[in-house]
Amino acid sequence: MFNVGGMELLVIAIVALVVLGPDKLPGAIRQVGQVTGELRRISKGFQTDLKGALEETERQAELEHQAQKQAAAAAPPPSTPDPGAARAAAQAELAAAEGARERAEAEAATSDTSSAPVSGAERQSMTTDPGTEPLSGGSDATPTAS
Repeated sequence: MFNVGGMELLVIAIVALVVLGPDKLPGAIRQVGQVTGELRRISKGFQTDLKGALEETERQAELEHQAQKQAAAAAPPPSTPDPGAARAAAQAELAAAEGARERAEAEAATSDTSSAPVSGAERQSMTTDPGTEPLSGGSDATPTAS
């Protein structure tokens, strides 16, 4: 993990002997060993829990996949539509569209065209005599007799 060689361990042991002294060094080594063992147990437990959760998730995914396969196998195949019914429905839609178009044409033919909005230029061209020129001044101009 730390890539500590033999020479580095010897230097650490000599420094620990000088700092702690020969009386406290065995107790310190024992305590370091206990702490490292506890850390290893904690990390091992964490790894075990993580692997268990991952395996449980994989099992659930596999069960769902199998359930989907079984549901697909148990479902009846899609039914094919009756060609005669489809043709009749298409003809009914076509007849309805033609009827709506005919009604719209009939309404357009019978409606009064004088109620349609007229622009200013159209109004001026309708009110002027062919022999006279329209007055300038906008769309409300009225023709005058000369």
